[in-house]
Amino acid sequence: SANGRPVEGIERDAHERDNEEKAGQQRMVARMRCMWGQRQAVLRLTASGLVLSALVAFVIPRRYQSSAHLMPPDQSNSSTGMAMLAAAGGNAGAGLGSLAGGILGLKSSGALFVGILQSRTVQGDIVSRFQLQEVYGQRYAEDARNELGEKSDVFEDRKSGIITIQVTDTDSRRASAITQAYTEELNRVVNSMSTSSAHREREFLEERLKAVQMDLEAAEKEFSQFSSKN
Repeated sequence: SANGRPVEGIERDAHERDNEEKAGQQRMVARMRCMWGQRQAVLRLTASGLVLSALVAFVIPRRYQSSAHLMPPDQSNSSTGMAMLAAAGGNAGAGLGSLAGGILGLKSSGALFVGILQSRTVQGDIVSRFQLQEVYGQRYAEDARNELGEKSDVFEDRKSGIITIQVTDTDSRRASAITQAYTEELNRVVNSMSTSSAHREREFLEERLKAVQMDLEAAEKEFSQFSSKN
């Protein structure tokens, strides 16, 4: 015996360890043979994955995003915003009148501008300007306008008041041009509203002036009649 253990027991343990090592080696060799036998299938799967990735990269078009930032309107001078709200609520023309329902409930000038940019009038003009109905492959102008709305994001930062316009398109130049068109349409609508409001104010003042003049003439006539009687 060695260390109090029978020699036969020690030899048996060593023999079992040798058997376990041989069994492990055999399993590893079997796995390697299996993988080697399936190498063609692995290669085919790898090649198929590469081809599929390339096809997806070519089929799915790239998307470009263009952004524009507009400074907030001067809050110290709210007459412009109020004038535009008045113009929207009055007879400002067919194009501007269609904006009234969507923006009359807005309180700030920034929210008013966001409402104008997201309006059907502005987006409809952009669809016509860039022929987006054909670009998007839409049968109806309404569907093209809805798709433009999905690809356009207009929001106002509540802290700074800065208005951001973001347009996503598969053509980088068209995305930039549409973003610029939004700012141009905003300026056009604001100018039209301001002009319409100023026109109505002028007409109101002229009517008031005529009424005052008529009152003065009537008063002078009554005074003359009173003086002649006396």
